[in-house]
Amino acid sequence: MRRLAATPAALLATTAVLGSGSTPAAAGGAASPWTPYRSSDVTVTAARSTCAFDVRISVVEDDEEYRTTATYPDGTPREQLFRGTLVERYTNLSTGASVVRDLSATAVFAYNPDGSPASLTSLKGPFGATLPAGSTPATGLFVLSGKGTRVTFAADGTRSFTLGRHGSAENVCDALD
Repeated sequence: MRRLAATPAALLATTAVLGSGSTPAAAGGAASPWTPYRSSDVTVTAARSTCAFDVRISVVEDDEEYRTTATYPDGTPREQLFRGTLVERYTNLSTGASVVRDLSATAVFAYNPDGSPASLTSLKGPFGATLPAGSTPATGLFVLSGKGTRVTFAADGTRSFTLGRHGSAENVCDALD
């Protein structure tokens, strides 16, 4: 569902369970209304994805939406739930080889108090994630899936992922090589 190649403004993301210390997203404890979200095409450079080539990610189908489910006391999002259809084409810009991946999912995106991403957790379905050099357990351009699969963002720009039960990780670089 959500692609983690670009840093989000409202980060296209995923789902949430109200966390401790959070306040309701809207008056009366209700979450904000569902809002359409549209992914954009992006080029991920070889240096960023650790593929040996630049990769163009193009949106094939997109019907996503999100809502804020928890906020910080100042009203900024603490957690947002994303859901919907997202199908993307990954293209090796050196050879023209491409693959299509269905990233339709429901997920929770959690944010730090400064608005930077903290984590993305799948509730259902896959999502894309770029893990730059220094990330663990590997670097690359990944499609991750499985309930509970999570990407955690470090302040230094690296990321780590853990697979949930029945989770899987595909490094799309390998499929395009």
